[in-house]
Amino acid sequence: MLNLTQRELIVKLSKQRKKQQEIANIVGCSQPTVNFWLQREKNGSSLQTLPRSGRPTPLTKNTMARLKREFVKEAREANKRFCSINTKQFYEMINSRTNMNYSPRHCRRILHKLNFSRITPRSQHIRNDPQKVAEFREEFKKNLKKNTWVMKL
Repeated sequence: MLNLTQRELIVKLSKQRKKQQEIANIVGCSQPTVNFWLQREKNGSSLQTLPRSGRPTPLTKNTMARLKREFVKEAREANKRFCSINTKQFYEMINSRTNMNYSPRHCRRILHKLNFSRITPRSQHIRNDPQKVAEFREEFKKNLKKNTWVMKL
């Protein structure tokens, strides 16, 4: 997304009779983006970023902070050696605490916002330790590639 100075530069270069493709190369964006901002300026619209409409999320910053504290605490209690939680557990916890029914995909987005990341054994890595990989797989017996998460510390 272009900032305000880049948008103003697009309009200025257009008034100097530069072609849209030349402007796009100078600014570092695509030609359709240049065309979009030139049309907006031509119609008399503002070059400012306007507020967008839509349903506000029920997960405010305070709610997200509270959920993160609770999830980290529960994940550490459940797993002494790893601070991990799987998507199904997270899905059940968030639905019970917020009284909302989020999809598993949305739960994964929330996990990313809470600074959790997926974990998998790196069996092809140069510094791979087969004993640790076997230990990891024994602890997480099911194939949890898609839904086991850890918090980035």
